[in-house]
Amino acid sequence: MPSHFEENGFFEENKQDSCCDSPKISEEDGFYVCLNCGSVFSRVLDDSPRRAFTQEEIQKRKSNERVYSPIGPRTIIRGSRDARGTLLSPKYKSKFNRLAKIHRSLTTSYERNLWIALPNLQRLQKRLGIPDTVAEDALRIYTQTVKKKLTMGRSIDTLLSASIFCALRVHGIPRTVEEITKVAQIPKKKVIKSYRLILMEVLPKLNLKVQHFTPDRYVDKFNDELQLSMQCRNVAVKLIKSAKEHGFNSAGKDPKGIAAAAIYIGSKICNENKTQKEISKLARVTEVTLRMRVKDLMKYADTN
Repeated sequence: MPSHFEENGFFEENKQDSCCDSPKISEEDGFYVCLNCGSVFSRVLDDSPRRAFTQEEIQKRKSNERVYSPIGPRTIIRGSRDARGTLLSPKYKSKFNRLAKIHRSLTTSYERNLWIALPNLQRLQKRLGIPDTVAEDALRIYTQTVKKKLTMGRSIDTLLSASIFCALRVHGIPRTVEEITKVAQIPKKKVIKSYRLILMEVLPKLNLKVQHFTPDRYVDKFNDELQLSMQCRNVAVKLIKSAKEHGFNSAGKDPKGIAAAAIYIGSKICNENKTQKEISKLARVTEVTLRMRVKDLMKYADTN
């Protein structure tokens, strides 16, 4: 139970109207909530500096943000002042200078990198809704990237996004790179370049292999997000299978575009009409690409 409630006399003041017999208070999404009965109490007030989320805020940011380390406290030993900030006497000044020098030599660039990267990874995991197993593999991939010194000239967030995308591919979870770049506020081109670098340099060392998604995998994802029926999903999968059997070559074509086209045709057949704009926006392909893939599927697939 958080000490904040005990220090502020929360339970003393609310003994009369307690939420339940055995309250279990926890911080959830910015509020103090009882985990036993679900009662919501006051908002969690935080005096830490506001993070920059949008691209505009990131560019306007002038000072570095406070770094919270989940792997240990950021102890800094200074040679001229003690913990209270008062000047040291000459007797102890040389000793603290020596300690400060040793401390600086023990804090490696690898540790400094992880102090910044780990909170960012936790933030991206929460916003993307990624399972813990995927996040653990993303951290393994990222730490190996740092050890191989591939961070030179590349930002931490770019490599983190690429590591997350690799981990999703390893686990066979069909998430698009556009979803990750939108949350991380990073250009897609940079993430793709870092992803290819990790693919060649890091994954072979970890004995991990990425899965290449076929249009069938994206059909399930798009069908669920568009809230279409299982009949529509089956028609879309059958269309893709029939087109391949009749000579449709999907090499070099984006599987998301083929899946979106199959979903569009399936929704028309099942009278669950979805517009081209809706489907292309969800699949993150242009409407022109969607129409071209629809023509390809209609040409090769047996729609009877």
